[in-house]
Amino acid sequence: MCQPSWHPREVNVRVQTGTARTAGTRRQVTWVTDVRSNPALVFILRMQVRPAVNRSRDSRVFVNDALAELRASRWRPAAWATFLRRCGARSAEQARRHPRAAVEVTFVHLAMLPIARRSPVLLTASWSLAMTHLGLLGARAGSIGPANALTMLRANLPARRWGPALAVATDVADGWLARRTAPTAFGAYADPLADVTFWTRHVWARDRSFTLRAAATGLWLLPVLAIAGAYFIGGRTVDYPRPLVARRLSACLQLLLALRGLKSRK
Repeated sequence: MCQPSWHPREVNVRVQTGTARTAGTRRQVTWVTDVRSNPALVFILRMQVRPAVNRSRDSRVFVNDALAELRASRWRPAAWATFLRRCGARSAEQARRHPRAAVEVTFVHLAMLPIARRSPVLLTASWSLAMTHLGLLGARAGSIGPANALTMLRANLPARRWGPALAVATDVADGWLARRTAPTAFGAYADPLADVTFWTRHVWARDRSFTLRAAATGLWLLPVLAIAGAYFIGGRTVDYPRPLVARRLSACLQLLLALRGLKSRK
């Protein structure tokens, strides 16, 4: 069986390996195909996967060390206490290094209080998650930027009739802004988490379709739980795949839910 392999960023050639039978014997063969003459194939290869999240080496080393220590201690309660203490100290240090970003995160969440007053726990959790991951902004970024502000806004939108349309609008806007500014690991992680938070909550609160609930759970919630589990069970960071097909399926499902929300009378 031939096993094609290629680097997602290099689409000029396609390297394939397999076995061939010659004179009654089987041997390993490798061949290279120039795909530049086939625009459709070039398009497909470029659409395979998005680049992995580019987080700083310092951040990766700290997370790997903390997770490895937790795993080595067999996830005992005392080990969790040490893990949380280390992460808290690290987060406080990063907040001191990014004072402007810390103020912006707090301001965005305070501004959401009037429309998210029914879910103060979610709002507090969102603020805590953002504040404890400011290090993902990188050493040069002093501000969270407008794209990340819109992302946090989307995560905390209430599950109301107009929520899906506003969520789609903010998703398009923050994507447009992110492509025109310096990307950060903070935004790369925050954007899908915002989708998971809002859309899963919305579909279970306002949509009675079992099919759509199952699709939302499978497309958004389960992958996040699987990745988080892989982090803790494996005791290290995971460079998980980010296939573009999942991103496009997510966009289609979001548009469908938004249209259903606008047609709803409640």
